Amino acid sequence: MIPAGLSLELATLQDAASLAEIMSLRDQHFTPGADLVGAIEAEEILNGYVDSVEARKIIDKPSGKAQAFITLHPDNSRKRIYADTWQRPGADLERQSIEITLGIAKGLKKEFDLWIGADAKDRKYIQALSGFGFSLLRTYWGLKADIGEQALPELTSGVEMRLVGQGEKKVWWTTHQDSFSKHFGFVPRPFDEWEAMMDGAVGIDLDARWVLYAEGKPVGFVICSDIKKDVDAGFVDGLGVIQSEQGKGYGKLMLDWALAYYSSIGRKSIELEVDAGNESGALRLYEKVGFKVKSSWQQFENKGWASL
Repeated sequence: MIPAGLSLELATLQDAASLAEIMSLRDQHFTPGADLVGAIEAEEILNGYVDSVEARKIIDKPSGKAQAFITLHPDNSRKRIYADTWQRPGADLERQSIEITLGIAKGLKKEFDLWIGADAKDRKYIQALSGFGFSLLRTYWGLKADIGEQALPELTSGVEMRLVGQGEKKVWWTTHQDSFSKHFGFVPRPFDEWEAMMDGAVGIDLDARWVLYAEGKPVGFVICSDIKKDVDAGFVDGLGVIQSEQGKGYGKLMLDWALAYYSSIGRKSIELEVDAGNESGALRLYEKVGFKVKSSWQQFENKGWASL
């Protein structure tokens, strides 16, 4: 499975700088001039998204340098495993990394769906996935906007942005679950599990989590993360408006609030990720505010993966 001269080893948080280097090289290989990836973003990947993470690295023995990283993130609520591979340009480890991914996934949950991610421009890796029977499931975009001087938007009578404190997490959770209930791949998550996931996340910014109230009723939320701090950018990790209150301008209000927050602490740009098939109007909102597509990521699936 592993070519001569290479070894497969466990990857840990101590490998974040090495993963960030490979992610940056890969991004710049497919998109010349792409931004560097910071170590905090790599730490988020190696920390695990939901329940845990299985992370491996393929090492070139003579040099001791990592050639690829493979991560699998099981999600018990959604009965799904999210898997990704990042490899050094020219490493040519597409097939081996898929075989390693399948082997680890079979040791986790054979009955779960397996979603494997790939850069939309990485035709070689996508072709290798096709050879294993994987087909395109969904496309996601990474968006970016520059930040100038921006004041907090004026709130109309009865509208309030409340910073989320310890006692308000359940309100945030309820608002989040309602807002995303019609999104692709959504499965309700119990509060205790959701809270543990939020509390264990890398890059938490306690000053950048708000619930929007209208006439005393929670109608939306916006949460930002510091995973882009070391590349001088902000990141909107989640933004949603409950189903009954959509179309009233609350999404733009909260996005403007986040932009103003990052302007106040001197960040130069702001990023977020969005489902390219999102039908809620979010894409139009982001374009209106000035966001542009900087990257494209795709998820692939083979329902019969466990029998490969």
